[in-house]
Amino acid sequence: MNFRAIAIVVFLVVVSGGLMVHFRQQSITEPKGALANVDSIPVPPKSGPYGKLVLVDDPLFDFGLMEQGQKGSHEFKIRNDGQGFLKLVARKEDHTCQCTLGSLGTEGLKPGEETTVTMNWDIQKPVTNFDHAAKIRTDDPERPVTMFRVRGLVGRRLASKSGNEMQIGMLSDTKQIGMLSDTKLTERVFVVHSEIADAFEITKLAPSTPLIEASSRQLIGEELKTATHDETAEFLEKVKSHPVMKETQAKLKEENSKAQQLKGAGPLAPKHDDAEHPNDDFSSRKPPAKSAYEVKVLFKSGFPIGKFRESLTIHTDIPDTPPMVFVFTGGRAGPVQILSTPGIGWSPEDSLLRLGRFRAQEGKKAKLLFFINKTDNPWEITEAKLSPSFMKFQLIKDEKFKGTGRDRYDFLLEIPAGEAPLSLGGDSLGSIILNTTHPEAKLIRIEVDFTSF
Repeated sequence: MNFRAIAIVVFLVVVSGGLMVHFRQQSITEPKGALANVDSIPVPPKSGPYGKLVLVDDPLFDFGLMEQGQKGSHEFKIRNDGQGFLKLVARKEDHTCQCTLGSLGTEGLKPGEETTVTMNWDIQKPVTNFDHAAKIRTDDPERPVTMFRVRGLVGRRLASKSGNEMQIGMLSDTKQIGMLSDTKLTERVFVVHSEIADAFEITKLAPSTPLIEASSRQLIGEELKTATHDETAEFLEKVKSHPVMKETQAKLKEENSKAQQLKGAGPLAPKHDDAEHPNDDFSSRKPPAKSAYEVKVLFKSGFPIGKFRESLTIHTDIPDTPPMVFVFTGGRAGPVQILSTPGIGWSPEDSLLRLGRFRAQEGKKAKLLFFINKTDNPWEITEAKLSPSFMKFQLIKDEKFKGTGRDRYDFLLEIPAGEAPLSLGGDSLGSIILNTTHPEAKLIRIEVDFTSF
């Protein structure tokens, strides 16, 4: 037997073995009488008697309020009121990504038989509502497709009105405070609420610095509704209900329907997707606040010159709920004004000095101008902490400057030539911390951004 004949024989053996395995697996995974998620679409028989799908329950179910991480389940009852056998098929591609279709009992229903369609889902993401769907396809010529939907709201145990980011082990909300005033105390008011708890208590307010003072009071009745009212959601609702927007949506819906028919969905499919197009717009709904507190935060005098980042931790008695942390970022200019010179990047809002890119072998020099409000005693720097530690500085008073009530100093910073290449930026910045004799500017903090190569 030559090589070609041997190859043909081996090929036939492999193919026949593969077919035997295929049919064997098919008989194991698809036993007769059990409904599988298949790709085929039932075709109505050429002549009667026909099966007739009847919905015992409403195909759209409002589940109510859930929380992130919870799982839900709901059953819909269906019945065959026709004279013939009713075939049922559930295809995987007809379910939404976070929804699975439960048992349908058998591959179909005899006349008069009833069964249930079970939908299971879970809330995986921090959303405000959920809306899941699944389709059942049948050989009922009047109802080839039926849509089942479950929907509901997703509440948060603890949140702030501006929204919060869920993180492992804590709830955080960053607040931009801006520049603190030196003539009056800065005050901010925030609202903390629960969409799950009917009532709760704030057990502790823990600021990160004595320069922050916080107090709280409970909101009830109209105050609760007003303080937690979502102006953005109200505005979007008005936009959606505008006649022009409604007309546009109607046209898009009509074009969508035509496109589905061209793809082979058939003219009857949209008509019988009972739960697919409810009259209300559920996607814009959010759970209301059930309980809330107003939190008043006072920023006292004494914050260091430059940028600050402080926090307030709010502890509550809501079970299994981590504290909420308000992170405050801002800055203080105080009696010190810092200006840059040509070629030097300076951000007073961030108290950030940007030196750019330069060769490590050449080093870098920069000059900032310090304008200091005069006091009875001369202004001096009593201590300086520089990071990286190889940075050097000089402070030189401009004796020729004749500004009213102010003195001018040249602040000269040097990155010495020959230091190892280094990149400072993002969350890893260099810093210059200056302790001074000025009674209202005892601490000046400057952050440094550069890349040497």
